[in-house]
Amino acid sequence: MGVVLRELQYHADDRGNLSEIYRQEWHSDIRLSQWNVSHCVNNSLRGVHLHLKHTDYLVVLSGRFVFGLRDLRRDSESFGRTAMLDLTGGALLIPPGVAHGFHCVAEGTLVYGLSHSWDLEDDLACRWDDPDHGLVFPATDPILSARDRDAGGFDDLLTRFEEMPR
Repeated sequence: MGVVLRELQYHADDRGNLSEIYRQEWHSDIRLSQWNVSHCVNNSLRGVHLHLKHTDYLVVLSGRFVFGLRDLRRDSESFGRTAMLDLTGGALLIPPGVAHGFHCVAEGTLVYGLSHSWDLEDDLACRWDDPDHGLVFPATDPILSARDRDAGGFDDLLTRFEEMPR
């Protein structure tokens, strides 16, 4: 599916610990141009989103998150596949064309980099609970942004994705 999950290695001593969260050589074909930090409250949900241009590189610093992923790249051998990942740590690289969302199960913090600066035109959305995308989040009445709450269905997202210039 092109998604890469990297376990973080912690190096501890009497002062605490240190972990590398990103090295350019891990993903030499991707340059990250924007970094964000997001603190999420219990039962918040972001997505489902899809990007044509930018890659997301998400690092779970604390808390517990369930990520839903669906590959929509027709030229990919994993086209149509879905995955649900329950993470309390690690780094997740999500390429363009992979629909994704995440549910914060236990309050936590994410740091994430983008390969291109965020652009609303490159950020499609659909409802988190649309059964057509095949992603089943462990959420009941999650906290959503207005944009995610009012997003259309998965079929609409697919149509918009197919119509976007490449």
